[in-house]
Amino acid sequence: MTNELAELLKLDAELVSIAENFKILALVEWPKKAEDEFIASWKSGSPKIPTIEYPKHDFKEKLDKLDNIIKRTDIQHPIAQFLHQTAKSYFYAYQMIENLGRPAMTQNSIRIYGQPTDKVEGTAITNIEAAQFFIESADLFDDAYQLGEEESCILADSIRDQLEAATKLVITDDKVDIIISDNLVPKAAAGVTRVRLRSGTCYSRYDFQQLLHHEVFVHTLTAINGRNQKSLTSLRLGSPRTTGTQEGLATFAELVTGSIDLGRLRRIALRVIATDMALKGANFFEIYKFFTANKQSDHESFSSARRIFRGGDPNGGVVFTKDSVYLDGLLTAHSFFRWAMKNHRLDLARVLFSGRMTFEDAVRLTSHEDTKIIDPPKYLPPWIQNFHSLGAYLAFSLFANKIKVDNLNRVFTA
Repeated sequence: MTNELAELLKLDAELVSIAENFKILALVEWPKKAEDEFIASWKSGSPKIPTIEYPKHDFKEKLDKLDNIIKRTDIQHPIAQFLHQTAKSYFYAYQMIENLGRPAMTQNSIRIYGQPTDKVEGTAITNIEAAQFFIESADLFDDAYQLGEEESCILADSIRDQLEAATKLVITDDKVDIIISDNLVPKAAAGVTRVRLRSGTCYSRYDFQQLLHHEVFVHTLTAINGRNQKSLTSLRLGSPRTTGTQEGLATFAELVTGSIDLGRLRRIALRVIATDMALKGANFFEIYKFFTANKQSDHESFSSARRIFRGGDPNGGVVFTKDSVYLDGLLTAHSFFRWAMKNHRLDLARVLFSGRMTFEDAVRLTSHEDTKIIDPPKYLPPWIQNFHSLGAYLAFSLFANKIKVDNLNRVFTA
């Protein structure tokens, strides 16, 4: 091991000690009672915008340590770049949490997650335009086939049992607890050692597959693989800069396994539009009405609006932009895999699961002798294990992209 690498790995360990227990979503989340109070006021005919009080945080010591790592890793070495960018994203994240409810919160959120006006990689199309396309497509499909919302109600106990059984088939040596939580605000949340499900919730037939491939076989699995890394231990961190890739990879997993439905794709797209509305000044009540106008239930509309104002100001002007990354991440993931297939680098699909990283990291961390310290992933999701099937999907996608749908009118309407 070179002296340079040894010094970088010391900084890697220091970065883990600074950031390992820092959980953004836990720090920006609203209390569960906020939903009950708002829904009650809504039904009474006198809706009141939630009043949220955030605790004050002072992270000066951690920010100083992160700044030191940022300065010491500003070199071209690929592991130094990985540490540099990871430390910088935590620097922005700590600043974001220091400014909950204030404009600086939004500024740092955009630094981390981007915003809806950003362009989709490889195109001149904004995420807003992409979202509008998927919403219009879903609405046309719904008008034609009158799909509506699924009426099935699978209880959390049943979903838990199914997830436990399926998880053990892939993650064989590391324990993952599937637990039901009375205090969980989102429908589900994945960590390294457990996946939590919200109690008292109706799950649809799509939810099991989505939770399995999205939460367990991406978020939890990459965290476990990162935790098993012997040298570059910061690969275990769910660092803010990896959020777009993580959510994009997880949503892409839903796509290639046939687990995503058009309704979910529409909900993801609606959140992009709503985030843009909030950035332009819309308050919580206006965003809530936007979701109800788009056929979401009272509770689902609250949940969707809450996501956008977590850590922000429900009266408007301070916004959490994380929901910008799902659609952008999905499109970037699809483009990345197609690029990898075309350039004979589909091996990068496995690298992505070695820990929490970005698509760019996967390329960078395979380009230098020192990066051979990265251990291959201990676990892979079934759709990655089935490499030939993934290759067939991507090869077909690459060729199908050459076919212009508008040119088919003369074929099928002749």
